[in-house]
Amino acid sequence: MEKWIVRKAEEKDIHSLAKVHMESWLTTYRGIVPDSYLDNMKLESRIELWTRVLNPSNETVTFVLENPEGVVNGFINGGKSRETELDIEAEVYSLYLLEEAQGKGHGRNLMKRLIGYFQKEGYRSMLVWVLEDNPAVQFYKKMGGKFLKRGKVEIAGEPLQELCFEWRSLEGFE
Repeated sequence: MEKWIVRKAEEKDIHSLAKVHMESWLTTYRGIVPDSYLDNMKLESRIELWTRVLNPSNETVTFVLENPEGVVNGFINGGKSRETELDIEAEVYSLYLLEEAQGKGHGRNLMKRLIGYFQKEGYRSMLVWVLEDNPAVQFYKKMGGKFLKRGKVEIAGEPLQELCFEWRSLEGFE
């Protein structure tokens, strides 16, 4: 059986994180996000982003999914909830898998790892924002996320609908 591992991201993963992030956007968001935005994505800007995210002064955590060959095929990133008006403590900021890693339980494993981290940090609840037309909406529902509210985000001048899902309790998460 193939051995995939989930581990905490390190500085050496910056390029891989950027690559997975960009490739996931290109395959997941085509037809959802304006083509002009996707066609102009640059790996360099994602590398800059992940350099900032993995800076030790940044109070987030990132876990990577490695395939049996040691290649990063996905990641999850999260931390304190940015929704200060809600009584929810933690937030999944991003979860992306390459197409070949999807549908195999890896997203669930990444979620479990992040939730375990949140629990150790004393967080008792979490949320995630997801574009309404993203197929991952079904994944978050299956993971026990309950619809909380709608929002709007603008990408390349185009207003897009977002959905917020919440987990009021992280206890007993399976």
